Amino acid sequence: MSELYTRRASLSLIKEATNNVPLTPTTFVPFEDESLSTKYDYSAVQAVAGVRSLNRRAVLDKITPGEGVINLKIEPKTFGHFLQGLGVLTTGRSMAISSASGAFTIGETITGGTSLKTAVVAADVNSEHLILTSPSGAFTVGETVTGGTSAKTAVVVSYDSSVYGHVATLPVELTTTYTLQVNYAENAIRFTGVRFMALDALAQKDNVITAGLKVMAQGVLRHAKVTAITASGAGAKTITIDQSFGLVAADTVKLYRPGTGFLDFSAASVKTHTVGTVPTSTTFTITNLETSTAVGDLIVLAPQTATYSIDKEFPWVGGSEVFSGTAIGSTSSIAAEDFTIQIAHEFEARYGAQGSAFADRMPSAILQKGLTGSGSIKLYYQNENFLRFLRTNVANAIKFVAEGQAIGATTILYTLKAYLPEVQFDNFDTNVDVDKLVDLDMPFKTFYNATSGYEMKLLLVNNITSY
Repeated sequence: MSELYTRRASLSLIKEATNNVPLTPTTFVPFEDESLSTKYDYSAVQAVAGVRSLNRRAVLDKITPGEGVINLKIEPKTFGHFLQGLGVLTTGRSMAISSASGAFTIGETITGGTSLKTAVVAADVNSEHLILTSPSGAFTVGETVTGGTSAKTAVVVSYDSSVYGHVATLPVELTTTYTLQVNYAENAIRFTGVRFMALDALAQKDNVITAGLKVMAQGVLRHAKVTAITASGAGAKTITIDQSFGLVAADTVKLYRPGTGFLDFSAASVKTHTVGTVPTSTTFTITNLETSTAVGDLIVLAPQTATYSIDKEFPWVGGSEVFSGTAIGSTSSIAAEDFTIQIAHEFEARYGAQGSAFADRMPSAILQKGLTGSGSIKLYYQNENFLRFLRTNVANAIKFVAEGQAIGATTILYTLKAYLPEVQFDNFDTNVDVDKLVDLDMPFKTFYNATSGYEMKLLLVNNITSY
């Protein structure tokens, strides 16, 4: 079977503790395709030099950020990583509520009227879910909970100590970056300082909820070139390369010789080796070396073996619903046949001269700018309901809900909700054609709503404790 057969590839990631400081990925995410690419630019220098032939030379230029799109079907456990990248998450136990008398105060303690259990409110999601921390025990379904500060009340619809909610509220100053790795059959490419710039778009395809995640990376390790001979033998060895950025202690690497292939590295017939330390920007250490290195050899990351902890993807038909109304707290279900949401954070790569190493050609910073959102609802034309908002430019509110199968042994369903408290519908005309129903495809743009205090809110309910 071909080494480049795509079914032998995988995608892994990990949240970075410090921006653009790489870590070895630990979480594997199933995906459909990716288009990440990096440009190693150069500048052409041309000068008059007293010769008839053109005196032209290439000078190394900047390395543009790795950019591209990762397309996937939304799986309820791993999608939280992408929500974390799109907006800082507030995480805690999820309590679905109803009949709320008002918004609970963040940080207050709620008490169950029957169970007398308590918990601290970390987030109130549209008076439909409370995100709770420090619970003293299990709340009782059907009991009334009361806020100790606000005195607001609500009825518990569902609660289980194994179920967590993760909510991202936009706009927000993004601080989370990831190390992301694309693993092929024989080697891997690692991207660092990865930002999830955009959700383009949350939609449905073949009756499954899908998403396209636009990515920008600050650094990349595709391979490193050996620049000095290291003799084979036992004991500590230092391999000298043109760049060590992207390597991490305990990484598994391979030695590739152009024209020959992968060489025995740590022992006879063993093509991999474990990185000991990465002491400088051009060296890393190992213990024992089976084959002497040669100048021009390449050090590549060995692919990881994918292991997954996932559940079934969110369905569209029979698992999703779209709500519309004049305010986010008073929406009603509509028979939407299709739906998209787009979230776009604008980032700009900045370059600053910080040294002469290979990695110094990469961006010195990636800065966040604006946020824009858009989307569309598609259904068949029934009346002038939506068009009346368009003609008078009256704001509308939209809520999108996707539910999957039960979480573990509970009766609570995996859930993804998107709240858009203020949208303006774009221009649209109903058109008539022979022997066809009239379609209604209503595109919109999102706006910040001062009453709600946000432009978008995304909630994911699953059994993952944190991201």
